[in-house]
Amino acid sequence: MHERERHRIILAEVAEKPVATVSHLVELLGASEATIRRDISFLHKVGKLKKVRGGAESLHPPTTTSLAGRPFAISQTINAKAKRLVAREAAALCEEGESIIIGGGSTAYMMAEYLKNRQLHVMTNSFVIADYLLKHSKCSVTLPGGKVYREQNLILSPFPEDGSASFYAAKMFFGAQGVGALGVMETDPQIVQGTTRLLRQAEQRVLLVDSSKFAQRSSLIVCPLTQLDIVITDAGVDAKTQKLIEDTGCRLVIARADAASG
Repeated sequence: MHERERHRIILAEVAEKPVATVSHLVELLGASEATIRRDISFLHKVGKLKKVRGGAESLHPPTTTSLAGRPFAISQTINAKAKRLVAREAAALCEEGESIIIGGGSTAYMMAEYLKNRQLHVMTNSFVIADYLLKHSKCSVTLPGGKVYREQNLILSPFPEDGSASFYAAKMFFGAQGVGALGVMETDPQIVQGTTRLLRQAEQRVLLVDSSKFAQRSSLIVCPLTQLDIVITDAGVDAKTQKLIEDTGCRLVIARADAASG
């Protein structure tokens, strides 16, 4: 990853956490500890963040209410190759003329790119997915009611009724912040609420996650693994995680580069 891109991701992480630790940034960026410490020192020197013991913190903590979680623009750049493979497998599950729901997130957005030549009925709470499908596909697009959160490009409502309860979907495709034995996890209560509403409207629930998400955890559970029908991930998933998923009765689909290019 280019130095400028690392700096952009570090600043985004610092903006959403009290302290972004060196260990967290090493894992996130796949860079050495020495590289991350050098990046933090540089950004501290040029006045972009404050260097603290073990990590870095923001110079200007946010003063407005926003969703917890990484901005969409940053998420797009992380594990992009694996996400694209997962997205391609997800799009292959869609049947012509079908009604589907697509949740927010960067992997789901990449799925939309593979639906350009399809004609589907799509509900999505992702502003960017709706915009892409309207401009580049023949899909009909339905949006729930709510507020647009710019950084995550999500449409979410704090009220009980957002219009989604009248939409039927054969399948719902959605991502997550993390996945573990207790289930699918997210960072913000409003994201959990919005995702849960949409899950109720689908016959099949399809989780789209690159393999790094199985090592990540968050404080909020969207649903247990037993409520999923299909999990799509990349070839980086380890044997222990594969067994965990399959033991719950989920169908596990591993997206591979050779399959995507064939």
